[in-house]
Amino acid sequence: GIGCDYCHGTGKMYEESVEEIIAERVVELADGTEEYFHGAGREDIDVLMLGNGRPFILEVREPRRRNLDLKMLEGEINSFGMNKVEVSDLRFAEKSEIEKLKSLKASKTYRVEIALEGEGKLNEAVNALRNCYIDQRTPSRVVHRRADKIRRRKILDIRVEAEGPGEAVLVVKAESGTYIKELVTGDGGRTKPSLSELAGCPAEVKKLDVIGIGDKDGEKIERN
Repeated sequence: GIGCDYCHGTGKMYEESVEEIIAERVVELADGTEEYFHGAGREDIDVLMLGNGRPFILEVREPRRRNLDLKMLEGEINSFGMNKVEVSDLRFAEKSEIEKLKSLKASKTYRVEIALEGEGKLNEAVNALRNCYIDQRTPSRVVHRRADKIRRRKILDIRVEAEGPGEAVLVVKAESGTYIKELVTGDGGRTKPSLSELAGCPAEVKKLDVIGIGDKDGEKIERN
């Protein structure tokens, strides 16, 4: 867009994005006119994608060069990304794979660092949430741009990885579309049940990382 006061006239929400870091060198080397980035899901700007990474397809329009050395391209992107973004296992994709990627509903596994206020029953709350269905009304932080409705999601697995006074690290595997921050906080009752509610004390997320997408049972993108 033409920009506004919020974006300081840039027309962008953030100074840079994963898409821009990956696409800039690809479009330049392919001598294309524009690009479209298709990723498997999305996360908040403050969430890192670790583990085996997130599948994506970068579509380059009107490329003058098509026979790119993908190993060289991988190195170019990673060098340009300067440790902010790293890609691996690049391959050429068919157009039919784009829709398959966009419709992927894979579970995700997260590592969540939380802070707890007061003495709560953390382990009891974790046990209660395992294999539990939760109802999540659109979070208050995004309801201004998304439909305000209730979504039912399943917490496939959850465990305490580490615990200390007033803090803990959880590993959570949940269905696609689960709001993990609100699973912890409860979002003022918009997510029920929540960790805070079941533990009997307020909890908040200090750090959230994705450490896996899909599992060995076939949730990953099939390769031709």
